[in-house]
Amino acid sequence: MKRIYYKSIYSILKNSVNYILSKINNGLNLLTLPLGVVGFFLVLLISASTSAQSLIAVQNGSNATYYASLDSAITYAAAGSYIYIPGGSFTLTKSINKELHIIGVGHNPDSCAVTGISEVIGNFLILNGSDHGSILGLKISGTISFGSSPYTDVSINYYDIERCNIGNDIYLATNSTHILINECIIRGRIFGNNTQLFQMSKSIIETSSLYYFNSNAYFINNIFLANNSFYHYYYWSTIKDSNFRNNIFLTIPFANSSDCINNQFQNNLFNTIYSLPASPTNVFQNNITGPVATLFKNQSGYYFDYKQDYHILPDSPAHNAGTDGTDLGIYGTGTPWKEGSLPGNPHIQSSSISTVNGNLNVKIKVASQDN
Repeated sequence: MKRIYYKSIYSILKNSVNYILSKINNGLNLLTLPLGVVGFFLVLLISASTSAQSLIAVQNGSNATYYASLDSAITYAAAGSYIYIPGGSFTLTKSINKELHIIGVGHNPDSCAVTGISEVIGNFLILNGSDHGSILGLKISGTISFGSSPYTDVSINYYDIERCNIGNDIYLATNSTHILINECIIRGRIFGNNTQLFQMSKSIIETSSLYYFNSNAYFINNIFLANNSFYHYYYWSTIKDSNFRNNIFLTIPFANSSDCINNQFQNNLFNTIYSLPASPTNVFQNNITGPVATLFKNQSGYYFDYKQDYHILPDSPAHNAGTDGTDLGIYGTGTPWKEGSLPGNPHIQSSSISTVNGNLNVKIKVASQDN
Protein backbone atom coordinates (compact mmCIF):
# COMPACT_ATOMS: atom_id res chain seq x y z
CA MET A 1 0.00 0.00 0.00
CA LYS A 2 1.42 3.34 -1.04
CA ARG A 3 1.69 5.61 1.97
CA ILE A 4 1.64 9.38 2.35
CA TYR A 5 3.93 9.74 5.38
CA TYR A 6 5.91 12.77 4.28
CA LYS A 7 2.91 14.77 3.09
CA SER A 8 0.92 13.86 6.18
CA ILE A 9 3.68 14.67 8.63
CA TYR A 10 4.36 18.03 6.96
CA SER A 11 0.67 18.91 7.17
CA ILE A 12 0.54 17.82 10.79
CA LEU A 13 3.47 20.05 11.69
CA LYS A 14 2.20 23.01 9.69
CA ASN A 15 -1.23 22.93 11.31
CA SER A 16 -0.07 22.17 14.84
CA VAL A 17 1.97 25.17 15.99
CA ASN A 18 -0.75 27.05 17.86
CA TYR A 19 -2.20 23.87 19.33
CA ILE A 20 1.09 22.60 20.75
CA LEU A 21 2.03 26.03 22.04
CA SER A 22 -1.09 25.96 24.16
CA LYS A 23 0.29 22.82 25.81
CA ILE A 24 3.70 24.30 26.66
CA ASN A 25 4.22 26.07 29.95
CA ASN A 26 7.91 26.97 29.74
CA GLY A 27 7.39 30.44 28.31
CA LEU A 28 9.29 29.88 25.05
CA ASN A 29 7.88 31.64 21.99
CA LEU A 30 8.34 29.06 19.23
CA LEU A 31 6.61 31.23 16.67
CA THR A 32 9.75 33.35 16.42
CA LEU A 33 11.56 30.35 14.96
CA PRO A 34 11.44 29.22 11.32
CA LEU A 35 8.58 26.85 10.54
CA GLY A 36 10.94 23.94 9.80
CA VAL A 37 12.59 24.24 13.21
CA VAL A 38 9.20 24.53 14.86
CA GLY A 39 8.03 21.45 13.01
CA PHE A 40 10.91 19.31 14.17
CA PHE A 41 10.52 20.65 17.68
CA LEU A 42 6.88 19.61 17.65
CA VAL A 43 7.78 16.11 16.54
CA LEU A 44 10.24 15.90 19.39
CA LEU A 45 7.60 17.04 21.88
CA ILE A 46 5.07 14.55 20.60
CA SER A 47 7.41 11.59 20.19
CA ALA A 48 10.50 12.04 22.33
CA SER A 49 9.93 14.33 25.29
CA THR A 50 9.16 12.84 28.65
CA SER A 51 8.08 16.19 30.02
CA ALA A 52 5.46 16.99 27.37
CA GLN A 53 2.13 15.30 27.01
CA SER A 54 2.14 12.53 24.36
CA LEU A 55 -0.43 13.47 21.78
CA ILE A 56 -1.78 11.27 19.00
CA ALA A 57 -2.00 13.01 15.63
CA VAL A 58 -4.90 12.22 13.30
CA GLN A 59 -4.36 13.28 9.70
CA ASN A 60 -7.16 13.39 7.14
CA GLY A 61 -6.22 15.18 3.95
CA SER A 62 -4.69 18.50 4.94
CA ASN A 63 -6.40 18.59 8.34
CA ALA A 64 -4.69 17.47 11.54
CA THR A 65 -6.22 17.05 14.98
CA TYR A 66 -4.72 15.82 18.24
CA TYR A 67 -5.94 13.54 21.00
CA ALA A 68 -4.57 12.49 24.34
CA SER A 69 -6.05 8.96 24.11
CA LEU A 70 -6.09 6.33 21.42
CA ASP A 71 -9.78 5.64 22.07
CA SER A 72 -10.63 9.26 21.28
CA ALA A 73 -8.47 9.28 18.17
CA ILE A 74 -10.23 6.18 16.81
CA THR A 75 -13.68 7.44 17.76
CA TYR A 76 -13.38 10.85 16.12
CA ALA A 77 -11.14 10.03 13.15
CA ALA A 78 -12.88 10.14 9.79
CA ALA A 79 -12.70 7.10 7.53
CA GLY A 80 -9.44 7.06 5.61
CA SER A 81 -7.51 8.89 8.34
CA TYR A 82 -3.93 8.21 9.39
CA ILE A 83 -3.44 7.95 13.15
CA TYR A 84 0.16 8.57 14.25
CA ILE A 85 0.95 7.15 17.69
CA PRO A 86 4.10 8.57 19.36
CA GLY A 87 6.36 6.75 21.75
CA GLY A 88 4.57 5.74 24.95
CA SER A 89 1.85 3.39 26.18
CA PHE A 90 -1.77 3.90 25.15
CA THR A 91 -4.84 2.00 26.29
CA LEU A 92 -7.27 0.68 23.68
CA THR A 93 -10.86 -0.27 24.49
CA LYS A 94 -12.68 0.91 21.35
CA SER A 95 -13.33 -1.24 18.29
CA ILE A 96 -12.47 -0.20 14.73
CA ASN A 97 -15.32 0.01 12.22
CA LYS A 98 -13.89 2.24 9.47
CA GLU A 99 -10.81 2.45 7.30
CA LEU A 100 -7.99 3.68 9.52
CA HIS A 101 -4.22 3.49 9.18
CA ILE A 102 -2.73 3.27 12.67
CA ILE A 103 1.01 3.93 12.65
CA GLY A 104 3.45 3.88 15.55
CA VAL A 105 7.12 4.82 15.71
CA GLY A 106 8.17 1.16 16.06
CA HIS A 107 8.46 -1.62 18.63
CA ASN A 108 12.21 -2.28 18.74
CA PRO A 109 13.67 -0.65 21.90
CA ASP A 110 17.09 -0.12 20.32
CA SER A 111 15.76 1.55 17.18
CA CYS A 112 13.37 3.70 19.21
CA ALA A 113 15.83 4.79 21.89
CA VAL A 114 15.05 8.49 21.34
CA THR A 115 11.29 8.37 20.86
CA GLY A 116 10.48 5.27 22.88
CA ILE A 117 8.38 2.48 21.38
CA SER A 118 4.68 2.82 20.58
CA GLU A 119 2.81 0.36 22.79
CA VAL A 120 -0.91 -0.36 22.72
CA ILE A 121 -2.36 -1.94 25.87
CA GLY A 122 -5.52 -3.83 24.99
CA ASN A 123 -7.12 -5.80 22.18
CA PHE A 124 -7.73 -4.74 18.59
CA LEU A 125 -11.30 -5.59 17.54
CA ILE A 126 -11.72 -4.97 13.82
CA LEU A 127 -15.30 -4.83 12.53
CA ASN A 128 -17.24 -4.26 9.31
CA GLY A 129 -16.30 -1.07 7.52
CA SER A 130 -12.56 -1.48 8.18
CA ASP A 131 -11.66 -2.59 4.63
CA HIS A 132 -8.31 -1.31 3.32
CA GLY A 133 -7.12 -0.40 6.82
CA SER A 134 -3.73 -1.12 8.34
CA ILE A 135 -1.73 -1.36 11.58
CA LEU A 136 2.00 -0.62 11.48
CA GLY A 137 4.90 -0.16 13.88
CA LEU A 138 3.31 -1.08 17.23
CA LYS A 139 3.88 -3.30 20.21
CA ILE A 140 0.46 -4.80 21.00
CA SER A 141 -0.13 -6.44 24.37
CA GLY A 142 -3.41 -8.16 23.51
CA THR A 143 -5.13 -9.97 20.68
CA ILE A 144 -6.10 -8.89 17.17
CA SER A 145 -9.58 -10.11 16.26
CA PHE A 146 -11.55 -9.70 13.06
CA GLY A 147 -15.04 -9.83 14.55
CA SER A 148 -16.12 -11.91 17.53
CA SER A 149 -16.35 -15.65 18.12
CA PRO A 150 -17.19 -17.68 16.04
CA TYR A 151 -15.78 -15.04 13.66
CA THR A 152 -18.51 -15.28 11.04
CA ASP A 153 -20.08 -11.88 11.83
CA VAL A 154 -17.81 -9.65 9.73
CA SER A 155 -16.59 -9.35 6.17
CA ILE A 156 -13.27 -7.46 6.00
CA ASN A 157 -11.17 -7.23 2.87
CA TYR A 158 -7.68 -5.89 2.24
CA TYR A 159 -6.23 -5.34 5.69
CA ASP A 160 -2.49 -5.11 6.44
CA ILE A 161 -0.68 -5.73 9.73
CA GLU A 162 3.03 -4.98 9.41
CA ARG A 163 6.11 -4.58 11.61
CA CYS A 164 4.27 -5.17 14.86
CA ASN A 165 5.12 -7.18 17.97
CA ILE A 166 1.86 -8.94 18.81
CA GLY A 167 1.75 -10.34 22.32
CA ASN A 168 -1.24 -12.65 22.02
CA ASP A 169 -3.49 -14.54 19.59
CA ILE A 170 -4.74 -13.46 16.15
CA TYR A 171 -8.29 -14.36 15.10
CA LEU A 172 -9.19 -13.92 11.44
CA ALA A 173 -12.74 -14.05 10.05
CA THR A 174 -14.41 -16.59 7.79
CA ASN A 175 -15.86 -14.06 5.36
CA SER A 176 -12.70 -12.01 4.93
CA THR A 177 -10.12 -11.91 2.13
CA HIS A 178 -6.73 -10.41 1.30
CA ILE A 179 -5.39 -10.18 4.86
CA LEU A 180 -1.64 -9.59 5.07
CA ILE A 181 0.62 -10.12 8.09
CA ASN A 182 4.15 -9.05 7.22
CA GLU A 183 7.38 -8.66 9.22
CA CYS A 184 5.67 -9.23 12.55
CA ILE A 185 6.60 -10.99 15.78
CA ILE A 186 3.67 -13.15 16.88
CA ARG A 187 3.78 -14.62 20.37
CA GLY A 188 0.34 -16.26 20.38
CA ARG A 189 -1.66 -18.62 18.18
CA ILE A 190 -3.11 -17.82 14.76
CA PHE A 191 -6.69 -18.82 13.99
CA GLY A 192 -7.44 -18.56 10.29
CA ASN A 193 -11.14 -19.49 10.58
CA ASN A 194 -11.08 -20.30 6.85
CA THR A 195 -10.28 -16.78 5.71
CA GLN A 196 -9.35 -16.63 2.04
CA LEU A 197 -6.34 -15.17 0.20
CA PHE A 198 -4.36 -14.82 3.42
CA GLN A 199 -0.61 -14.24 3.44
CA MET A 200 1.84 -14.29 6.32
CA SER A 201 5.38 -13.43 5.29
CA LYS A 202 8.76 -12.69 6.86
CA SER A 203 7.37 -13.06 10.37
CA ILE A 204 8.61 -14.80 13.51
CA ILE A 205 5.98 -16.98 15.16
CA GLU A 206 6.86 -17.94 18.70
CA THR A 207 4.22 -20.54 19.55
CA SER A 208 3.84 -21.66 15.91
CA SER A 209 0.30 -22.96 16.44
CA LEU A 210 -2.02 -22.65 13.42
CA TYR A 211 -5.73 -23.40 13.26
CA TYR A 212 -8.38 -23.54 10.51
CA PHE A 213 -6.72 -22.46 7.30
CA ASN A 214 -8.67 -23.97 4.45
CA SER A 215 -7.40 -23.02 0.95
CA ASN A 216 -5.71 -19.92 -0.40
CA ALA A 217 -3.42 -19.38 2.60
CA TYR A 218 0.23 -18.63 1.93
CA PHE A 219 3.04 -18.84 4.50
CA ILE A 220 6.23 -17.43 2.99
CA ASN A 221 9.72 -16.89 4.47
CA ASN A 222 8.66 -17.17 8.10
CA ILE A 223 10.49 -18.58 11.12
CA PHE A 224 8.46 -20.90 13.34
CA LEU A 225 10.23 -20.99 16.69
CA ALA A 226 7.74 -23.27 18.45
CA ASN A 227 7.84 -22.16 22.07
CA ASN A 228 6.26 -25.27 23.58
CA SER A 229 6.12 -23.89 27.11
CA PHE A 230 3.51 -21.21 26.31
CA TYR A 231 0.67 -23.44 25.13
CA HIS A 232 2.44 -26.68 26.09
CA TYR A 233 2.47 -27.94 22.52
CA TYR A 234 2.98 -26.77 18.97
CA TYR A 235 -0.24 -27.71 17.25
CA TRP A 236 -1.78 -27.51 13.80
CA SER A 237 -5.47 -28.17 13.33
CA THR A 238 -7.38 -28.25 10.05
CA ILE A 239 -4.70 -26.91 7.72
CA LYS A 240 -5.84 -27.68 4.19
CA ASP A 241 -5.01 -26.57 0.65
CA SER A 242 -2.38 -24.11 1.86
CA ASN A 243 1.09 -23.25 0.62
CA PHE A 244 4.24 -23.17 2.75
CA ARG A 245 7.44 -22.05 1.07
CA ASN A 246 10.86 -20.80 2.15
CA ASN A 247 10.02 -21.14 5.86
CA ILE A 248 12.20 -22.40 8.71
CA PHE A 249 10.63 -24.74 11.28
CA LEU A 250 12.76 -25.30 14.36
CA THR A 251 10.49 -28.14 15.44
CA ILE A 252 7.63 -30.00 13.80
CA PRO A 253 3.98 -29.41 14.81
CA PHE A 254 1.73 -32.05 16.24
CA ALA A 255 -1.05 -32.67 13.73
CA ASN A 256 -3.20 -35.61 12.74
CA SER A 257 -3.06 -36.70 9.11
CA SER A 258 -6.74 -35.80 8.71
CA ASP A 259 -6.01 -32.27 9.96
CA CYS A 260 -3.17 -31.51 7.55
CA ILE A 261 -4.04 -32.42 3.96
CA ASN A 262 -3.71 -31.13 0.39
CA ASN A 263 -0.94 -28.70 1.34
CA GLN A 264 2.17 -27.86 -0.63
CA PHE A 265 5.55 -27.55 1.12
CA GLN A 266 8.27 -26.05 -1.06
CA ASN A 267 11.86 -25.26 -0.12
CA ASN A 268 11.32 -25.22 3.63
CA LEU A 269 13.83 -26.24 6.27
CA PHE A 270 12.64 -28.59 9.00
CA ASN A 271 15.37 -28.52 11.63
CA THR A 272 14.56 -31.94 13.03
CA ILE A 273 14.80 -35.57 11.98
CA TYR A 274 11.02 -35.83 11.93
CA SER A 275 8.55 -34.76 9.27
CA LEU A 276 4.94 -33.67 9.13
CA PRO A 277 2.18 -36.31 9.09
CA ALA A 278 2.61 -38.21 5.87
CA SER A 279 -0.80 -37.60 4.36
CA PRO A 280 -0.71 -38.86 0.76
CA THR A 281 -2.27 -35.60 -0.39
CA ASN A 282 0.45 -33.31 0.96
CA VAL A 283 3.12 -32.39 -1.59
CA PHE A 284 6.76 -31.95 -0.51
CA GLN A 285 9.26 -30.39 -2.91
CA ASN A 286 12.91 -29.46 -2.32
CA ASN A 287 12.63 -29.31 1.48
CA ILE A 288 15.62 -29.66 3.81
CA THR A 289 15.35 -32.03 6.75
CA GLY A 290 17.66 -31.40 9.69
CA PRO A 291 19.06 -31.11 12.13
CA VAL A 292 21.54 -28.86 10.35
CA ALA A 293 24.90 -27.88 11.80
CA THR A 294 24.71 -24.20 10.82
CA LEU A 295 21.65 -22.01 10.50
CA PHE A 296 21.40 -18.54 12.11
CA LYS A 297 24.18 -16.10 13.00
CA ASN A 298 23.05 -15.90 16.63
CA GLN A 299 19.98 -17.75 17.83
CA SER A 300 19.10 -20.13 20.63
CA GLY A 301 15.99 -21.48 22.29
CA TYR A 302 12.38 -20.99 21.24
CA TYR A 303 11.70 -17.41 22.34
CA PHE A 304 12.12 -14.33 20.19
CA ASP A 305 14.81 -11.92 21.41
CA TYR A 306 15.77 -8.59 19.87
CA LYS A 307 19.42 -9.34 20.66
CA GLN A 308 19.44 -12.48 18.53
CA ASP A 309 20.44 -12.40 14.87
CA TYR A 310 18.24 -14.34 12.47
CA HIS A 311 20.44 -13.82 9.39
CA ILE A 312 21.37 -17.07 7.69
CA LEU A 313 25.03 -18.11 7.86
CA PRO A 314 26.80 -18.28 4.49
CA ASP A 315 27.64 -21.99 4.96
CA SER A 316 24.11 -22.96 6.04
CA PRO A 317 22.01 -25.15 3.73
CA ALA A 318 19.31 -22.45 4.15
CA HIS A 319 21.53 -19.90 2.33
CA ASN A 320 20.08 -19.09 -1.11
CA ALA A 321 17.81 -22.14 -0.79
CA GLY A 322 14.50 -20.37 -1.44
CA THR A 323 12.31 -20.81 -4.48
CA ASP A 324 13.56 -17.37 -5.62
CA GLY A 325 17.24 -18.14 -4.96
CA THR A 326 17.43 -16.05 -1.77
CA ASP A 327 17.77 -17.19 1.86
CA LEU A 328 15.09 -19.06 3.73
CA GLY A 329 13.48 -17.20 6.63
CA ILE A 330 12.86 -13.51 7.18
CA TYR A 331 15.95 -12.23 5.33
CA GLY A 332 14.96 -13.84 2.07
CA THR A 333 13.08 -12.31 -0.90
CA GLY A 334 14.07 -9.13 -2.70
CA THR A 335 12.71 -7.06 0.21
CA PRO A 336 13.94 -8.78 3.40
CA TRP A 337 12.99 -8.02 7.00
CA LYS A 338 13.82 -4.40 7.73
CA GLU A 339 16.47 -3.96 10.39
CA GLY A 340 15.00 -2.26 13.43
CA SER A 341 11.43 -2.88 12.20
CA LEU A 342 10.83 0.84 11.76
CA PRO A 343 7.75 2.04 9.87
CA GLY A 344 8.25 4.10 6.73
CA ASN A 345 7.77 7.55 8.24
CA PRO A 346 10.85 9.73 9.03
CA HIS A 347 12.59 8.56 12.19
CA ILE A 348 14.20 10.70 14.91
CA GLN A 349 17.72 9.37 15.54
CA SER A 350 18.97 11.91 18.09
CA SER A 351 17.79 15.12 19.72
CA SER A 352 18.70 17.78 22.24
CA ILE A 353 16.94 20.95 23.36
CA SER A 354 18.60 23.61 25.49
CA THR A 355 18.58 27.33 26.10
CA VAL A 356 21.72 29.42 25.61
CA ASN A 357 21.57 33.06 26.76
CA GLY A 358 17.81 32.95 26.55
CA ASN A 359 17.78 31.51 23.02
CA LEU A 360 16.35 28.13 22.11
CA ASN A 361 18.98 25.67 20.86
CA VAL A 362 17.38 22.74 19.01
CA LYS A 363 19.45 19.89 17.55
CA ILE A 364 17.57 17.03 15.97
CA LYS A 365 18.78 14.36 13.55
CA VAL A 366 16.04 12.83 11.44
CA ALA A 367 16.52 9.96 8.96
CA SER A 368 14.21 9.29 6.04
CA GLN A 369 13.04 5.71 5.47
CA ASP A 370 13.15 3.91 2.12
CA ASN A 371 10.24 1.62 3.01
